[in-house]
Amino acid sequence: MIQKKIFRKLHLWLGLSSGIIICLLCLSGSLFVFAEEIMHSYNSEFLNVKVEDKRLDVDTLVSNFKAVHPDEHYFWINTYNEPTRSFDVISGVLEKGASSPILKITFINPYTGQIIGEDMRSINVFFFLAHFHSQLLLGTTGLWIIRVASIIFLIEIILGLILWWPKNKNQAKSAFKPKYPASKKRMNYDFHRIYGFYACWILLISVTTGLVMSFDFIKKPVLTVFGGYPELVNETPPSTDFKEEQDFKSLQYMYNKFEETSPKGYKLTLMALETDSITSQAILLDTDDRFLHLYGDNQIIDRYTGEQLTKPVMAKFEKNQDILDSSLDIHMGSVGGLPTQILAFIIGLFGTSMPITGFYIWWNRGKRKS
Repeated sequence: MIQKKIFRKLHLWLGLSSGIIICLLCLSGSLFVFAEEIMHSYNSEFLNVKVEDKRLDVDTLVSNFKAVHPDEHYFWINTYNEPTRSFDVISGVLEKGASSPILKITFINPYTGQIIGEDMRSINVFFFLAHFHSQLLLGTTGLWIIRVASIIFLIEIILGLILWWPKNKNQAKSAFKPKYPASKKRMNYDFHRIYGFYACWILLISVTTGLVMSFDFIKKPVLTVFGGYPELVNETPPSTDFKEEQDFKSLQYMYNKFEETSPKGYKLTLMALETDSITSQAILLDTDDRFLHLYGDNQIIDRYTGEQLTKPVMAKFEKNQDILDSSLDIHMGSVGGLPTQILAFIIGLFGTSMPITGFYIWWNRGKRKS
């Protein structure tokens, strides 16, 4: 009994101290779930082009983009093997007085090289939302506020389960089903306690996967459990040895291999190189066509051969990346497509409500005592 009183006090004061941050964290995460779908809808008129005889080389498309926008920071190009699909370039525009570039999507007709559309509005709404969710737009300070709030939220969920747990059969009767009809106070109490029990399992998964991405001391044991290599965390993947007299394969060469081997509907993302002298090319093969959803089959390509780098340690880096990508997919609710996205959206809103309903339970108890 004394132990439960201590848990109740901890649950209360931890909730009061972190409630606002947890509300903002869950709400921003919930709103981000359908970011890609909204961006696609917003740019729907630029996604398809008329099929012509032959597409231009990917190298030519990238060179043309850099020539037209020399002041922009080029990040990557998304290419598709669907004949009617336009290609899109993700870049950053550094405006006067800004400390970091503003993201932009540029849609290109791969047959003509013509720029058919640009979007800086929808992509930056969700870029803002993602950074708010991860660091409250406060840099390192905000990152640590989110980290601490996430740990508190995890403890809150566990304490809530302990406090919910029925001691006998009579309590069990009311632990799974809300009382109806009921007063507003009782409805609020049941919403927090009973529906909170059903939602907490998914919230536990969401919070845990978020912490995996945030803390190395959590990430490393998770990698170990799933067959990864914790010793490679924060290490740089190896590159191909420099060969002075040998030329690099073109981006088009890599695209041709992708088009030959991948079924229709696949996307190939070709990441930008910091300098032309880099010997390895990072690519991503994926089954979806999302602009910013960079999770799938990550590969490092030897630019001299156009083949996947075969150094033994690369398989270990790719294994780690697969595990972390899966963790991020679970965290965002995209692991199972639309059904899990809808579930993640609803649970995110529910997580937003938990500190609010908990506050009203405490507030009403205080008024009753008075």
